[in-house]
Amino acid sequence: MKRVWVVCFIIAILVPGILLAGGRKKDAEKKAAPAVEEGVDMDEIDPLWAEMHALEEEYINPQVKFTGTAGEQPVYDDDLYLTRGEVEKIRSMNLTAVYVDNNLAGEYTLAIHGGAIDVFEYLNIEVLAETQANFDAAKQASDVETVMALDPDIVIGYVVDPVTGAQGFKPVVDAGKVLVFVSTRPEGYMPGREYTGISTNNPYDNAWVYTMDMINAVDDGAAVGIIVWGGDYFVLNVMDDATRDALEEHGSKKNLKVYEEGNVDPMAAGELVTAMVQKWPEIEAFTLLWFDPAMVAVQDLRGMGRDDIQIFTFGMNTPALLDLLDPDGMIKSLSQDFTWNIGMNTATIAAYGVLGKEAPQLVTVPTLSVTPDNLREIWKVAYRGVPMPKEVDEALKKLGK
Repeated sequence: MKRVWVVCFIIAILVPGILLAGGRKKDAEKKAAPAVEEGVDMDEIDPLWAEMHALEEEYINPQVKFTGTAGEQPVYDDDLYLTRGEVEKIRSMNLTAVYVDNNLAGEYTLAIHGGAIDVFEYLNIEVLAETQANFDAAKQASDVETVMALDPDIVIGYVVDPVTGAQGFKPVVDAGKVLVFVSTRPEGYMPGREYTGISTNNPYDNAWVYTMDMINAVDDGAAVGIIVWGGDYFVLNVMDDATRDALEEHGSKKNLKVYEEGNVDPMAAGELVTAMVQKWPEIEAFTLLWFDPAMVAVQDLRGMGRDDIQIFTFGMNTPALLDLLDPDGMIKSLSQDFTWNIGMNTATIAAYGVLGKEAPQLVTVPTLSVTPDNLREIWKVAYRGVPMPKEVDEALKKLGK
């Protein structure tokens, strides 16, 4: 059960071949492929990529401070694009694709998935099947076998487990298909050999942003708590490094007193933070790795009468956003990445593979801080095509947002 909760977050999400039902606006917000006007420069960046990169520009951190599990140096997606001419060439090729997902629960994963599907539609690439494995590695291996019978040109994989995934995706490698992954590299696979590239978020900046929000929110000399991942899991370990680095570099300037505890069960986060507060009642704020353990901590801290403690975490989901929008809420800010763009980048890397272009080995997106003031704007960009939950919309309206 613990592993399922971790994977739910990292890979940051009912049966093979069934299309999404109700999670995304499948048609209403799709971008229609624009007609090419006479005299247009076919070497210029296609408008879709120009638009999405422009939205990211001000949030790009010049230095990417993590490396991939195979030692890849991630790059931002501002140089990952298709030209008008490349788009037209791909549209004329009548390509097909399949998407083998790990799970499709929650707005975050729907946005990643939807970004890829939207761009495939834009490129006239027919999506033959979309599967989800419900975090079951055996089912995902079966899903791969099922979709390979359709003989697609492109396979997108969101691996449940890097060890079993190496065998599970072997039929794709053996068939020589264009293979692109979201976030997780199967063990032993190398870019340019078994697969074209990986699209992911930026776990370092995800944690750096919310930790800096906490540092800026508390007074000099304040006591703060950080809940780190007590085990070996790449993305979470990177996030922990970012939190520690931010506190060392900036928290030390404010003489913050830092209490750290490790946890490997997200659902036990509440027990951990309440025990820490009982031991160190001066704690004023906590960082937690993502919204699920953060909301467990909120519930348990409220239960012990410590709703004065501020919580800083990553990711937008309905419970966390409702607490953020509550004037008496404990969630004070959330970091968030350009989630739809992760999916867009996945489809773009696949297009590079089809065109025979060398793709970056690992592509990432920038991170920003979500507040009540910018939530509507960020939702439209990050969760493009995923309807905002009615409760969140109503909470924003109550605040005049």
